[in-house]
Amino acid sequence: MADTTDLGVWDLPVRGMHWLLVIGIGVCWWTGLHNELEYHLYSGYAILWIVLMRLYWGLVGSSTARFANFVRGPKAILDYASTLHWRDTPHTHGHNALGAVSIVLMVGLVLAVVILGLFAVDVDGLYSGPLSSYVTFRQGRHLAHLHYYWFTILLWVIALHLAAVIFYFIYKRQNLVTPMISGKRPSNAGDAEMKIAPLWRFAVGGVIATALVWAVSIGFNF
Repeated sequence: MADTTDLGVWDLPVRGMHWLLVIGIGVCWWTGLHNELEYHLYSGYAILWIVLMRLYWGLVGSSTARFANFVRGPKAILDYASTLHWRDTPHTHGHNALGAVSIVLMVGLVLAVVILGLFAVDVDGLYSGPLSSYVTFRQGRHLAHLHYYWFTILLWVIALHLAAVIFYFIYKRQNLVTPMISGKRPSNAGDAEMKIAPLWRFAVGGVIATALVWAVSIGFNF
């Protein structure tokens, strides 16, 4: 048997954004459910920042974070799906072809839900989105309903994602959670390490994303 070693697979920014997004969506769900709309708004800003940073990091980040390195075409997705029933498929270095679909879908849904919320109008108008002044009351109420509807869809997609993680753990004997905490997974010695992007690059993106979220929060009324 080949020697095994711990292989770096997820950098600190990817892990941090992943778990912060989990917390942010949980806070958004709880505050929306209990009508704590002020905190719902703040958590929405936080999620917008995280999503903008994930999109940015997907372009200039470490190798396993870049969309170009894990987003695949229909053939690759179907080929990978045809092996799901195999118990001993090798670990993918980063997201596999189906996992990439899940990531892109969730990021897209989260961004759509947040954008709808930015234009949504509250019934009493106290906690409407910061961009609600750009739409009529009727349009804003319609967008508020869409905001709720697509958030429900997002919850179902998250449930499917969790089911996939459990499936990989129980059936395929691959632990996907621990690497997202430690950043490493067991691998055959000699496998290539991920190419880590410098943290200054993340800091630059953080400044840009913060400026964008701030501009959104004031409705671009400079």
